[in-house]
Amino acid sequence: MKAENKMPDEPYGYCGMPCALCTRYRTEGTSRCPGCSCGGYYTEGCKVYRCCRERGLAHCGECAEFPCARLGTMGDFRDLDTGHVKPRTCRFIAEHGFAAWQREYSQRAALLTEALARYNDGRMKRFLCELFIKTDLDTLRELMRRAETISGTPKEAGKAFRALSQEKEK
Repeated sequence: MKAENKMPDEPYGYCGMPCALCTRYRTEGTSRCPGCSCGGYYTEGCKVYRCCRERGLAHCGECAEFPCARLGTMGDFRDLDTGHVKPRTCRFIAEHGFAAWQREYSQRAALLTEALARYNDGRMKRFLCELFIKTDLDTLRELMRRAETISGTPKEAGKAFRALSQEKEK
């Protein structure tokens, strides 16, 4: 399928990296990466980026040749523990389409924005980004619903949110 879909408001990696959930995208200043679909730091040397652009694809998961050797040799994102989000994203898009992934991704990014605003005590960005990359959307919605009662200083709110998010793992 060619890239006829509306591009999401949130940037993404053609390889499956959800850029709007990455700490590099969520930072301020000169180290901020605008995301791969917006000419981010990692696009110039990326074989997957070039391949998708040459084929006119919005995403690697749309390719009739998915999975291929180019994607297969790529590891997890080096800056975050994403739980191998790239192949998960590509498989989802191959099975359900780019638009379905885009809807879920937009919701996930909005929830992360809310969590960062409410529960980031200044030292939780990496934790929150990894949580929102690795956890399924229904669980995240439930976590955010349960966290609505959290109050206190930023440090107290961050600590309470972390504890609440770790309850789901037990």
